Amino acid sequence: NLIRFKQWYQRRVRDTNSDCFTSIKEWYKLSESFPYGNIFARSKIGETVRQRNLSVACSRLRDIIQQNENKIKIINCGLRLFSYSKEAFSKCPYRLLQEGAHFTSTYMGSRFYEVSLDDMIKVLGPDTGVPKHTLKPDLFEKVKDLPTGIVVFYLPPSGIIPGIHCCVYSTENGVKAYITEDEKNHFRLILGLEPLLTKREQKKLDAMETHRKKKIETAARIAAEKEAAEKENKDSNEEENGDNTLEEDKHEEEELAAEDAEGLQGLESED
Repeated sequence: NLIRFKQWYQRRVRDTNSDCFTSIKEWYKLSESFPYGNIFARSKIGETVRQRNLSVACSRLRDIIQQNENKIKIINCGLRLFSYSKEAFSKCPYRLLQEGAHFTSTYMGSRFYEVSLDDMIKVLGPDTGVPKHTLKPDLFEKVKDLPTGIVVFYLPPSGIIPGIHCCVYSTENGVKAYITEDEKNHFRLILGLEPLLTKREQKKLDAMETHRKKKIETAARIAAEKEAAEKENKDSNEEENGDNTLEEDKHEEEELAAEDAEGLQGLESED
């Protein structure tokens, strides 16, 4: 399934009141300067079907594809901005993607919040979520009543630290960074923080720890079996030695009895 730009779809998204962009525009309060006419989709589809991803490209690339749409096919094109999501995830059918957060945020009039360094560090912590009441009071007042969905937390540049745009998933009681583990660790390194273990790394450490425990258990079992075998051999040797001693004593008794019998016979013959 080659990704191909479609003139039909471009005409649809140029209309800012189209079904495709009405919900996005209302949710993020996109400005009129947003480049609706430069949006790319995978293919031409019916009005009742949602596109999975929406991307944006520059005007020059758009013109080249328009003029050659029957001659070329595009495998991948543009910067991904939005992705279709289920209603349970967000009230807006299209969620904002981290890949294009820095671009889209320049046109956003809502769901965009400037945050402090402390709040950004909290959001970039372990993937357990941050209760809203633990955020700075001014930020808490802004996000406490947000409906479920994606927002952008923005940390302004300071010194050698560049500005950071982070997609955050807001729920009823908390917020969490909605980015990949690598993106989170990248931001943490920019802020001078230690990177977190990824799930793959944690899984590897857990497997190593399990292997180490199994080796200890195996070594303990082998040592116990060896000790039991040595004890069994020792007891067996003691029994054999005891039997040999009894046989030797019996043999000596028989020899003494034989000597006594010979002595008695000799005395009788002398008599």
